[in-house]
Amino acid sequence: MGECGLGRLMRAMVVHVEVVGNGRGDLEVSWEPAWDGPVEVAVGPSPESIRCDEPVARVEGATRVSLQGLGPGRHYVSVAPVGGAAVVAAERLLRMEGLSNFRDLGGYRTADGGRVRWGLVYRSDAPHLLTPADLEVIARLGLRTAYDLRTDEERAHAPSVLPEGVRREWIAISGAAAKTEQIVQEVIAGQRTALPGDFLVRVYHAMAETEAAAFGRLLTGLAEPGGLPALIHCTAGKDRTGIGAALLLSALGVDERTVLDDYELSAVYYSAPQLEQLRTALAGTGIDVERFRAALDTSRQAMAAVLATLKERHGTIENYLLREAGVSPDVLAELRARLVQRPG
Repeated sequence: MGECGLGRLMRAMVVHVEVVGNGRGDLEVSWEPAWDGPVEVAVGPSPESIRCDEPVARVEGATRVSLQGLGPGRHYVSVAPVGGAAVVAAERLLRMEGLSNFRDLGGYRTADGGRVRWGLVYRSDAPHLLTPADLEVIARLGLRTAYDLRTDEERAHAPSVLPEGVRREWIAISGAAAKTEQIVQEVIAGQRTALPGDFLVRVYHAMAETEAAAFGRLLTGLAEPGGLPALIHCTAGKDRTGIGAALLLSALGVDERTVLDDYELSAVYYSAPQLEQLRTALAGTGIDVERFRAALDTSRQAMAAVLATLKERHGTIENYLLREAGVSPDVLAELRARLVQRPG
């Protein structure tokens, strides 16, 4: 939450803040208050640089405000009841020309009353279509490490164009999740029939069972010194990246409903646009795009099913990480220390 509100009495609070921008320096900020008094809104280029003593707006009798003309770059917003603790938020989706699913994992509440820090871990689709404008956005994020979960074949087909200064860590995760494009082409060619409705459930269970060590290396890497801010990505940013993000958020103490909400955002930013593009491309061919939905969709039930299975088999997600993924207790403690902002 930056420095805003730290040390203030918790007699007034805001429980949730949403920020939506238009990419031109205008933001729509909304919040869920736990009281009905006035609220002060402040902005800054990073969570630590917000000047809460210099608010850009004071709002009373409403739970939203429009902030205009903030200029280029990313803006972090503090919403603080007068006399209470602030909540800092930013746009979760970072708007890119070449990518559609580049998101910040910050801001989510944890079981101990903290919040996942903004601007430290991002998740995205494959960064092979980044434009010069996108690279300027990336540069402002200060990325140090990119965890690429794609296979060698995928990387050769679509090489990352992230800046050379971003260290690449390759943790290849194979299986059906690495072959979505191939599967779609096989369906189009008539080599496959419609995919079963539980396709993703099977894919996710197989990943959790056979790739536990890979996910363990991912979380261990995120805990190493000097590696943040970091990016986790695969090809679509929804399946392999989705499980990695779900395991990380769970390890940090984020509740399952929120973990699933984050996963499902890939349906909005990736799956739905991809299905519509296919629908347009296949118009007049007689091929029903619904035959691909099981592979391209982002099924909340699939992620919920794999998390439920892990808890059934291991008691908790933490036990799975410790026993199957090879994550040490020290790594989990370090992740929580680095990535969770505790209440003041």
